[in-house]
Amino acid sequence: MTIRAQGNRLLFLDIAQEECKIQAIYRLNSIPALDDERFRKSWEWLRRGDFVSVTGIVSRTRTGELSVRATSEIKLLSPCLHPIPLTLSSEQTRSHNRTVNLLVHSAARDILRARAFVLTYLRTFFSARDFLEVQTPILSDVAGGAAARPFVTHASVLGAGADSSSLLELRIAPELWLKRLIISGFDRIFEIGQVFRNEGIDATHNPEFTTCEFYQAFASLNDLISLTEELLSGLVQSAIEKVPAIKTNIHEKGMKFDAPFLRVDFISTLEECVGMTFPDFVLNSSVNSEDAKQYLERLFAIKGIPIPNPGTVARMLDKLCDYYIGPILGSAKTPVFLMNFPEVLSPLAKSAKADGKDYRIARRFELYVAGRELVNAYEEENSPFTQRRKFELQLRDREVDAEAHATDEGYLASMAWGLPPTGGWGIGIDRLVMFLTGAERISDVLAFGGIKGVVGQE
Repeated sequence: MTIRAQGNRLLFLDIAQEECKIQAIYRLNSIPALDDERFRKSWEWLRRGDFVSVTGIVSRTRTGELSVRATSEIKLLSPCLHPIPLTLSSEQTRSHNRTVNLLVHSAARDILRARAFVLTYLRTFFSARDFLEVQTPILSDVAGGAAARPFVTHASVLGAGADSSSLLELRIAPELWLKRLIISGFDRIFEIGQVFRNEGIDATHNPEFTTCEFYQAFASLNDLISLTEELLSGLVQSAIEKVPAIKTNIHEKGMKFDAPFLRVDFISTLEECVGMTFPDFVLNSSVNSEDAKQYLERLFAIKGIPIPNPGTVARMLDKLCDYYIGPILGSAKTPVFLMNFPEVLSPLAKSAKADGKDYRIARRFELYVAGRELVNAYEEENSPFTQRRKFELQLRDREVDAEAHATDEGYLASMAWGLPPTGGWGIGIDRLVMFLTGAERISDVLAFGGIKGVVGQE
């Protein structure tokens, strides 16, 4: 990393690898086989960034610095043909040359090490509780399990042409595949893998990202809540003890991860913030009724809130949640469970009639930390008839909303074999690492950054 010559017969080199550093002392008098000219030629072409090998005797200097006193000629293993900068001040350079960014900035490397720690912890946590890790397809004819626009490609081996069976979609979630495995007799499974959504890009969204999902037969919503509290409180405590970068960030944020976490009711909190009680027909599962849409459109106009595009009932309810409940979730100094969603927002979740109401609420929660959604979990809908009805309602939305859930006939056929009562849970790995490390952009927690940086990466 540095080369310091003192005269023609003494050289000091600072050598670094994997965050460890050692000083090499290269002295002519310690290497009898070299004369002055050969000694000079052995190091005069060395540059910052070169990979070298030094053989010698390890000792400490008078100041206590660990050093190796070379007893043979320094060997050049691989040259660095560019001058390594001390820092990269340009954000564009950091994004499009991630290789050098990681080389120059130890803090960037620390984030990737923190990410590896998180992944290892998750695998250990689930394996210790008898969950089986599996891998499910990334390519299929129907991308389901989430409300998102998929990437479309084709497989030449299956045929040719845009109208043929060669058209495939990259998965937007592993959920429906994992629930098929529950049907197959695996009671506890989890998967850590990448998903792909052909959507917008911002500080917390990238078209390619990593999730961890688990499914457990006979687990209730309360079981999922308890497991979430146990996992996250244990992860944070372990990270504080073992990962310095995470310890510093968590202490600066002042967040507390002691169970039980705070709980916020979706509908009652939204009604309190808006200052009115929603009529039952707005929250009913008949999501595309004109009455419900017109009611919400009038509410948006009264409150001066732009109507989302497309303006479906589901989109408008979700926008109201972001607008009114979002600040509450963002100001909390503890993780928050947002619970009791309207059924329309959770087409894959089991639902139940709300107390004293004519609408149904999903047996679902989302966990927010510092205002960002980390976890989505619910009791899975296990009636093939009810699931088909919910898919059909989503099909109406797909006429105007390409990201609404698609109907997966293969999954419905699998459900006919019997899906036991099941709890499902998913967490965004990238957002979790962002929170733990204090990274401001999702690109900072990905090895080669976001898609904009990957395209044209140097």
